[in-house]
Amino acid sequence: MPMGTKIQGAFRFLTPAKITPIVRVLARRDDGFHEVRLALVPVALHDSISWWPGGTGLELQVESREPLGLTEDNLVYRAALAYQSATGRPLRGRLHLTKRVPTGAGLGGGSANAAGTLAVLNRLDGAPLPEQRLWQLAQELGSDVPFFLQPRPQWAEGRGERLRPIAGFPTLPVLVIKPPFSIATAQAYREVRPRPDRLPGAPPYPALDTLAAVVAALVNDFEPALFPAHPALSPIKERLLAAGARGALLSGSGSAIFGLFADAPARDRAAAALAQAEPAWTVLPCDTLERHAYPLTALEATK
Repeated sequence: MPMGTKIQGAFRFLTPAKITPIVRVLARRDDGFHEVRLALVPVALHDSISWWPGGTGLELQVESREPLGLTEDNLVYRAALAYQSATGRPLRGRLHLTKRVPTGAGLGGGSANAAGTLAVLNRLDGAPLPEQRLWQLAQELGSDVPFFLQPRPQWAEGRGERLRPIAGFPTLPVLVIKPPFSIATAQAYREVRPRPDRLPGAPPYPALDTLAAVVAALVNDFEPALFPAHPALSPIKERLLAAGARGALLSGSGSAIFGLFADAPARDRAAAALAQAEPAWTVLPCDTLERHAYPLTALEATK
């Protein structure tokens, strides 16, 4: 009979969201995915995942304002099963996911849930999986999942799995707005018009070390296709700019749009005004993160 894991006690950890100051969609690959060039930046919008030991197997409970479908499809559950299968160590306990990052928004909440689950389980279990094997499991779960194993500002290429750090990315006040609808990633890729394999201009990786540099570089290849298909998106971008954002952009494949601000007070004034004027919007002030290491909070194992 296989031995259980070494994971002890009850704990909670947070998983961040991300924004995408640069999204370039290139030609479709032989595996059906598109080649991409992305700038991925974690932000301080978090879901919460708790672990409660006990029982005879693995369970998942989800607390969310949005419908999330079957447990078997949830990325937390799939990541825990993938970890269990890769290690041969049964997990006996209950995972509880509290969703705060909107889904279908291009913010990577589900991918972060999966990566955080993998990273935390492996760390607490004595790291039975080497870094490369953990990365392989992450890639199998989704294109954004490898980024969230060690969230920090990074360039991503390939499907999004080839990563390198972005030097000197500044800490920036951000305002994320999600309209009252989501956009499926698969549908967005069906509508986007890919660019040529090689992008013009040099250097291939622009410096992103000041607010002005980030704003000057903002580009998302999904916008030309998705803004006409979803007329509510363009007004959000315009309202963010009118409210004082130095730049604004669709995040990933949408539907969220983020604005970058010069300082937190300007961001907070815009958040208050837009939340009052547009109650159907989800208005989320946050900041970019230099990194996120999945710190743990111990819980009393009585729940």
